[in-house]
Amino acid sequence: MGGVVRLGPQFENLCRAASPDDRRHTSGAQWVVEAQGVPNLVHELVHAHYCGRLADDHGFDYALIPLDLSRRSHRRYLWEELACCAASCVVCAPVRPAGFARAWFCEQFEIQGVFYGFDDDLPGLRARVDGLLRADEHWAECAEVLARGRAQLRAALTEVGGPALDLPGDLGLAALWADYRASW
Repeated sequence: MGGVVRLGPQFENLCRAASPDDRRHTSGAQWVVEAQGVPNLVHELVHAHYCGRLADDHGFDYALIPLDLSRRSHRRYLWEELACCAASCVVCAPVRPAGFARAWFCEQFEIQGVFYGFDDDLPGLRARVDGLLRADEHWAECAEVLARGRAQLRAALTEVGGPALDLPGDLGLAALWADYRASW
């Protein structure tokens, strides 16, 4: 995709256009993807594939905040974020300590309130998202996004000679959400 990856705890978790200095030190890479660890890198990778390219903040328009979850076009951002969180868990949990998936999912989900007008209302965010996930029509919408994320992640890994992971159809989101919900 024309980018260079910087992996390590000293980095941010982001995708941005390469600066002239970056390009000098990376054989001309046009984009920089930084991740503090492999879970963050998987998260960034899935976002990039949803976007279809590398882009600053994956092309997200911050003027849309607060996103309106009654609008399908805005819910897509939530479904994609949940897919990125789930993909990170399903890929990394087998080689991480027990409890990793819950802790990671919790951390990633609970920072989402700012995007949806729930800045200081975690119980409200949880209730709103839980209601959406329990509604059949919204779960079907989410499942489509999850399936696309799963396919894109598998294709991306295959393209670079990575492992052919046996990923759940929903990237494990249903089980992750049930586990997360039980922790409230």
